[in-house]
Amino acid sequence: NSFKITKVLGYPHARNDVFYLTGEQNGKKINCFLKYGTKNDSDIKREVNAIKQLNFKFLPKIIESDESSYILTKKMPGERLSYILKNNKGERSIDYMYEYGKSLALIHQTNITAQSVKERSFFSVPNKEQLEKLKIDYIYSYLQNNKPTEICSCFCHGDFHYANVLWKNKKISAVLDWELSGIGNRDFDIAWAIFNRPGQEFLRTKREIELFFKGYLSIAPYNENNVYYYMAQIYAHFLSISKNGEYHKFVKSWLKRFIKKQKS
Repeated sequence: NSFKITKVLGYPHARNDVFYLTGEQNGKKINCFLKYGTKNDSDIKREVNAIKQLNFKFLPKIIESDESSYILTKKMPGERLSYILKNNKGERSIDYMYEYGKSLALIHQTNITAQSVKERSFFSVPNKEQLEKLKIDYIYSYLQNNKPTEICSCFCHGDFHYANVLWKNKKISAVLDWELSGIGNRDFDIAWAIFNRPGQEFLRTKREIELFFKGYLSIAPYNENNVYYYMAQIYAHFLSISKNGEYHKFVKSWLKRFIKKQKS
């Protein structure tokens, strides 16, 4: 419409097709991202509706959109924490965890009109046969027999993790990708934010998790038992997905410590 693309600068990795562009609008040069919904389960409309209703400084700025197919947003300032820690000597992940937890709590306190979060396989207990092959069938029994009975529903980002969060001066400057947002399970959304992903060099220690919880608790309560249950469930899923040997070792060690703590 009012935006003219002048050059494609790159193709960032994402679920959908994403183009990093430079162009012009009303005579001004703008760098932006164009997300085009190519997957069958793409939900650009959900993302646009959430961003338009929310009121945070870290929201992407929509230049224009077609809710059925694309969203064009202005490039936001900041870098991912993985990039900051890798390229800046002396930076420590623990200095970011309080703000990380606090920001998610603020999102969870939002009261907007939204549908339920999109259903995902991670919401359920993993396949028993897969876990038996991985020799962690004990976690299947635990997950089946200890499902949380009290669920706190609230507005959830749906995919709040380090790759969707940008930082500047140790403050969150942007939270991206609201395509999975909606009313969902608060404690699962927390677990999704703090479990360690393959290749991730932070959020591997008890201290980091504690600081995240402290930041979250400065705004709102949470159920720690539920969070750890969902972390175990998510780790079991990722163990089935990942082929990274070092990651397998980390997850199996985490699960053993978790089960041992539950029995004590």
